[in-house]
Amino acid sequence: MRLRARLLYILVAAPVAAFAAGTSGSTTHALADTAEPQPIVVAIDPGHGGSPDNGNPALPFDPGAIAASNGLMEKVVTFDVGKRLADLLRADFVDAVLTRTDDRFLSIEDRERVAVDAHEELFVSVHCNSFPTDPAVGGSLVLYPNASSLRFAQTLSDSLGRVLSPSGVGADGVQLRDNWWIHNPVPTATAEVAYLSNPHEAALLNSADFRQRIAIALRNGIEAFDPQIAKRRGEIMAWYQAHPAASAAAANAATGAPVAAQPVAAGSPWGSVLAWLMLTIAGCALVRWRVPVVRVAGTAGAVVAQLGRGRSLRRIAARRRRRRVRAGGLLRESRWSRARSVYDELTM
Repeated sequence: MRLRARLLYILVAAPVAAFAAGTSGSTTHALADTAEPQPIVVAIDPGHGGSPDNGNPALPFDPGAIAASNGLMEKVVTFDVGKRLADLLRADFVDAVLTRTDDRFLSIEDRERVAVDAHEELFVSVHCNSFPTDPAVGGSLVLYPNASSLRFAQTLSDSLGRVLSPSGVGADGVQLRDNWWIHNPVPTATAEVAYLSNPHEAALLNSADFRQRIAIALRNGIEAFDPQIAKRRGEIMAWYQAHPAASAAAANAATGAPVAAQPVAAGSPWGSVLAWLMLTIAGCALVRWRVPVVRVAGTAGAVVAQLGRGRSLRRIAARRRRRRVRAGGLLRESRWSRARSVYDELTM
């Protein structure tokens, strides 16, 4: 390809490259201008709750089932598992709302109201099972209030079975219970995670490690049922990357630390365009004056190499003068006899 054609090709390609860079920058800028994606809301209901109050004997309380083998109360297990599940979901950018945040009694209606007011999209109630007349009965069971919640209940049951079966707590399937959560407008399930009446399972439920595994199983089931959770997580992460100050504020708000000032990323694409144009001009210059550049680079390389072997600049200059004197006659004779090049046609 002739030099002029090369230069023409580069000059035509330069605006295209600059436009591509500008478009890329504009996409980032557009993402920075979008509204923050809102997380999906999952309501978590730790079953039972409340303690006796001698000053107010009329106040109801509900400890739930109590294990005969170790005295473990259901309300303690459900509250701990609920908090662990909320932490796992929040780590995946889900807005996890607990119906109770301490040891208090709440009616079914109160719990439903908390969830509905939070604009829930899924509802999970955490419970323990009990069958005192037969301590050998065990496993996890998931209840559902209506046909529209059946698939959600089955997904939770499958996940509990996968995670808890290695500990000896198998999945006991799903079961319709149409007198609980009948007014809840979203997919709803009650997870009876294990039996407090079973000595083996009661011992497991008394373990922090097993409670964490229950929370993981429920988290996995929730996210498997609703693929939008993973999609929304990606959207939120992308938005935070485009808004570093907002990301830092959210992280500090979660930990209670003061919000540090963050530099705002520039959204203009013209910095990228200018960089492309400068690179294009440099490339054109390199092609146009390739021979002088190569000669200068070769001379500089030779000088550096000889300096590395300990020779002085004076000796190098003297040797170069002697070489020019010896070669002068030959160069004059062969100047017009050498082969012509395409570069001879160009004027400097």
